[in-house]
Amino acid sequence: MRQLPSLRGLQAFEAVARAGNLADAAAQLNITASAVSHRIRKLEEELGLELLRRAAGGLRLTEAGRRYRTSVEDAFAQLAQATADLLGPDLSRPLTVSLTSEFGTRWLMPRFHRFRAAHPEIDIAVLSTYRLANLATGEADLALRHGYGEWARLKAELILPFCVSPLCSPGLRDKLAGLRPAEALAQCTLIGDVDRDHDDWGAWLEAAGAAGISPVRQLRFEDYSMAIEAAIDGQGILLGYSGYVEAETAAGALVQPFDLTVAVAKGYYLVYPEDRLSNPRVRAFRNWVIAESETQHTLSGGEARRRGTSTNLN
Repeated sequence: MRQLPSLRGLQAFEAVARAGNLADAAAQLNITASAVSHRIRKLEEELGLELLRRAAGGLRLTEAGRRYRTSVEDAFAQLAQATADLLGPDLSRPLTVSLTSEFGTRWLMPRFHRFRAAHPEIDIAVLSTYRLANLATGEADLALRHGYGEWARLKAELILPFCVSPLCSPGLRDKLAGLRPAEALAQCTLIGDVDRDHDDWGAWLEAAGAAGISPVRQLRFEDYSMAIEAAIDGQGILLGYSGYVEAETAAGALVQPFDLTVAVAKGYYLVYPEDRLSNPRVRAFRNWVIAESETQHTLSGGEARRRGTSTNLN
């Protein structure tokens, strides 16, 4: 029988290939970074190939590593699925959902009581992280992810399409009254990263005829809730996302200084391996999220919001 490489080495390699660094891989495996490094070295010795190479900012897969990663991930996914098929759903652990803290706070938690009321028998663990959980290996059962809806070997269903419009405090809006976007925004602090590739600020600025402006300052936050608080406090103009800012706009804490709303390409998706729908708990959560999304679109005039193109910029 042909000898297989060390399972521990394969686990370490897969974790580092996904995380891009030893520290995060070590945290996932609950071992030290030096132990991860040792296991990968042993695996490379067994194979007689270099799989990972140190580079600026972390570790980089070699050509052999890139080819091997796909096969290793597929093998782990098949083992996980075979085990699930053999044993059935593991009801001893909670159903695990991966998402960012901002989506959990802004979208999931205000609705979550309805899922718990409908399914009191299902325990759920919410994994709040900006790192993509590995759904193939069972790190989470489902995920709610921001992007274009394209994740390899995963089913992605659009939950929250985004339209964007600048928002600010009423006081700041009054100071900008009568100015067109290019004039006003050039005098303001923009909350967000205007220069980042595919940035949604850029999409709105282009639609408003203000592309290429140089704001006096930029204020950047990883946590969107902090960005909202900064805008409420009058510290600048925030790019508001439909589905995230309704509470603040309804209360009048944030207002639109310009009457233009633009649909953007990225949105939030429910993501999962399609065969996982055989698990009744996964199916129940998926169906509930889809129903909540459809209700939100109906209440907010979903199609109209997705096309929102009001153009009065005075």
